[in-house]
Amino acid sequence: MKKAANGNRSRAFFVILILLFAAVAGAIAFFTNWRGGETAGASSEPEEQAPFVKVITASSNSTVRESIVQNMSIEAVNRVKMTPRVTGRLEKLHVKQGDKVKSGQLIAVLEHAQQDALISSTQAQLASAQADTQRAKAEMMNAKTNLDRYERLVKEGFSTQQQFDTYETAYVSSRANYDAAIAKERQAVSELGRVKSSRQDYIMYSPLDGTVLSDYSLTQGEMISQNSPIVDIADLRRLKASLRIPENKIFIVQPGMDVFLKFDALPDEEFRGKVTRIDPYVDTATRTSAVEIELDNEAVGNRLRPGMFGQASIIEREFPGSVLLPESALGSDSEGYFVFIEDNGAARRRDVHTGVRQGDSVHVTDGVVSGDRVIVFGGNNLSDGERVEVQ
Repeated sequence: MKKAANGNRSRAFFVILILLFAAVAGAIAFFTNWRGGETAGASSEPEEQAPFVKVITASSNSTVRESIVQNMSIEAVNRVKMTPRVTGRLEKLHVKQGDKVKSGQLIAVLEHAQQDALISSTQAQLASAQADTQRAKAEMMNAKTNLDRYERLVKEGFSTQQQFDTYETAYVSSRANYDAAIAKERQAVSELGRVKSSRQDYIMYSPLDGTVLSDYSLTQGEMISQNSPIVDIADLRRLKASLRIPENKIFIVQPGMDVFLKFDALPDEEFRGKVTRIDPYVDTATRTSAVEIELDNEAVGNRLRPGMFGQASIIEREFPGSVLLPESALGSDSEGYFVFIEDNGAARRRDVHTGVRQGDSVHVTDGVVSGDRVIVFGGNNLSDGERVEVQ
């Protein structure tokens, strides 16, 4: 029994030795591998990342314009603020803001009862003067008949010269009365025309075809003075803008030149007008001349309105088929301007020549052709031939 127990203890001790040996060997292997990996990691260099860039494809479909650009606002070519020639109370306003009106259409009436009464009185005076004229004419004709008859009797010896002279005097007097009656009648006709014309001062008609821009919120019975506008009417079919052109540009601008207009209210649209008038003198205070531009509002659906603000560009020269690039694409150094072209994942430097600047873009006249992939972002620190990644 004692030998068996000793044998079991020997086997257990042997197993424990084996397990300890295995544990120590595993720990040594793990430590060796960990140190080796750390050493390898410390000695390897990370792979360099190519810079990200943004590109656009150059196109020669743009038209570049060399222009004289000025701020402006537009007004109607034909526009009138109607004011009465007399002071009176508003009897009726026949139009309101936004109405379309025709030339000769009734616009407003001021109270004119006194003028109507004056017209009636003057008409009665005219009728009386006409009756007096007819009576004077009849008397003159009768006197002329008697004069002619006594003239024959005197010649035939049946009447005396004294009787003839009496009838001659009567004829001359009746003729003078007739002439006075005619003058009085003419005076009455003239007076009637004057009071009728005066009455027209109280009735206002539109002087043009157009649109009522404002009715000034007038109400019936309101007192209107001679300096108070009643309505503002404009023909919106033709609009104009006035610019001040610097003295050194005066002889560049000619009547009939195209002008392109952009408005703050319609930033994505462009409208075309023409130069119609140029001042023949230079303002000595500003060293500028006024230039007037007209545009056909009817041709663009009458979408433009008087008072709109924007910019006018008078075209000096045009360059169709041009390459336009954002200013961000251009770099510069002592040799001039350059861009970078992305070519199969590499940045290639190109020296370029530039022309007119148009907004935020630049006209590239040489060095870039249609189809080139121009780097417009991320190219500030690139070198020729450097690898890039297009974002």
